[in-house]
Amino acid sequence: MTQFRIVSSRMLWRPFLCLLAVLVISCHRSETQNPRAKNARDANILLITLDTTRADHLSCYGLHGARTPHFDALAARGVRFAHATAQVPLTLPSHACIMTGAYPPEHGLRDMGGFTLAKNHPTIASIAQAAGYATAAFVGSRVLAKQFGIANGFETYDDNMSGQAQDALPGVFPERRASVVTDRALAWLKQNGGKRFLLWAHYYDPHAPYDPPEPYKRQYAKDLYSGEIAYMDEQVGRLLDGLEQQGLGSRTLVVVIGDHGESLGEHGEMTHGIFLYDSTTHVPFIMAGPDVAAGKVITEQVRSIDVMPTVMEFLNLAPGVEAQGVSLWPLIREGRRVGSNYAYLETLYPRTYMGWSELRGMRTDAWKLIVAPRPELYNLQQDPQETNNVIARYSDDARLLQKKVWEIAGQQNRQEKLVSGSVDAQTRRELESLGYVSAGTPHEIELGTHAPDPKDRVDILRIQHQAQELLNQKSYKSAAQVMEEALKRDPRNPTSHLFLAYTYEKMQNFARAIQVYQHAIDSNVGADQMYSRLGKDALRLHQLDKAIAAMVRAYQINPADLDNLRNLGTAYLQVGRMDDAEKTFKAITVQNDSYAAAWNGVGLVAIQRNDANSARDDFEKALEVGPDEVEPLLNLGLLYKKAGDNRQAVRYFEMFLAKAPKSQYGAMFPDVREAIHECSTQ
Repeated sequence: MTQFRIVSSRMLWRPFLCLLAVLVISCHRSETQNPRAKNARDANILLITLDTTRADHLSCYGLHGARTPHFDALAARGVRFAHATAQVPLTLPSHACIMTGAYPPEHGLRDMGGFTLAKNHPTIASIAQAAGYATAAFVGSRVLAKQFGIANGFETYDDNMSGQAQDALPGVFPERRASVVTDRALAWLKQNGGKRFLLWAHYYDPHAPYDPPEPYKRQYAKDLYSGEIAYMDEQVGRLLDGLEQQGLGSRTLVVVIGDHGESLGEHGEMTHGIFLYDSTTHVPFIMAGPDVAAGKVITEQVRSIDVMPTVMEFLNLAPGVEAQGVSLWPLIREGRRVGSNYAYLETLYPRTYMGWSELRGMRTDAWKLIVAPRPELYNLQQDPQETNNVIARYSDDARLLQKKVWEIAGQQNRQEKLVSGSVDAQTRRELESLGYVSAGTPHEIELGTHAPDPKDRVDILRIQHQAQELLNQKSYKSAAQVMEEALKRDPRNPTSHLFLAYTYEKMQNFARAIQVYQHAIDSNVGADQMYSRLGKDALRLHQLDKAIAAMVRAYQINPADLDNLRNLGTAYLQVGRMDDAEKTFKAITVQNDSYAAAWNGVGLVAIQRNDANSARDDFEKALEVGPDEVEPLLNLGLLYKKAGDNRQAVRYFEMFLAKAPKSQYGAMFPDVREAIHECSTQ
């Protein structure tokens, strides 16, 4: 067996491990076996979800915003819902509503961190798969990574953001452009278009930060958000064209819906997640295909929870008792009203990320009630911009709507202790089988207790936005000063702590960043993110024991933070705790077997155990699931060099040099070039 040591200056594994430390770090049943398939319709579903997309920024909905010829054409040959309401102004819980047809208190995926969708909860995909449909999903951001449960029922779930790590401001996730999502969806269609299928494509481009590619960046220089939507329209059009080119259009129902909107400064909010106004809950919703009359516009309110039962009826499948939405086919075919006029809304994000009160609401065609410390009622027909709170004049209407809110949320939950669970029971058992006896410590979130009203804290939102603008300009010192002021005004705000620490990280002042995180922890502000980010900064300062302790605590609170596990595994490697490193990397693959860096980590453990064959298999697996990863290329080059296969070693070294970003790996390039020279002269 080939022997390896990470000691030689010629061998690059030791500096490579140090480099890693600063990086973020059910069987498909056949139709003959399943009785559901006998009645299932011989047709297809193409579900397209548009992240962070305001309805009024599509040209088929409004005069302002982006030019969207492909969405316009789709609406012209189908039905456009003039007012579709999203239940949550956040990507992950909103998609859970779309996929399950249920409100958040029912499906349980309540917020962006610390919650998952249970594997046994019926979804569009799980029901379709059980009925014999091929199911595939291609998502545009790691915010929808498979470990959160949205992947339930999808045979293919492509959330590969290989080469990207979570190392940004709160709310900014690794993403890929619409062109990549479309390319991969079209490639899958080419292979599977002959089967009955459910295909989901998720486009993340309109999410901040707004950075459309050319020519849209130039054309929409004064409105980059609309530029992102125009670019997304182009790529969705390419997917629809591919569907037609394969002759699948006539038997495919196309469903396009936004997950939430974007405030763009309205009500003092620049993005989304805090408030429940229509700027973040009014989304585009278009359907076209079999049984859908062309050019129809439906003005009655519909909801994101209505997508799932509507798709199920089209496929002649039952949605399950958990679904709370309704099928929209009577409304589409006959104009007959369905029970979609009451739309429950909620956001826990102000509570969990800002230390403010959560918000709940109820929307009808005529009214919007927002349950807050200072409740709000808006007459939407007279005041569609929601600027005139009329609750004092219409208290009876407010009481009726509030009664509807608690019918959904549960009367007993006015003061609710919500226990988050970042992994489901099955995943917990698998993690425990690896030796993690505390695979997730439940985290209590108290709702209904006294907390600031978010609308009384818009000054903090403005300061955070100002800091973000300064960070974009690389004015780090000014950003830190701004955030210090924000914390003086609102000292228990978790996001402000994260912003301030991030500014110090950008200044390479990791010791000060650690102090900010520690202050938040000591003040009982925030949870796993404070520990995981503190641990990462401790790694940067080579404070390995401190880093490990912090990241273990982060794992205990939130086992689904795979980037934290990646860093923890790297720290274990550096201190020589190989068994712990292996368990940690495998804890990642249990939750997401396409997380390439985990396979790379398992390979590094094999290197330390002098098991070259296993290491090579692991590095190759990392490249298989993450073609854009660069670390496995370097490791394979080292393996082949040690084994005397200089031709293969040079091949992988050269691939590493061609693909590795100089900003991250440039310090290693001279050693790699020297290794190539050595291989070439032997």
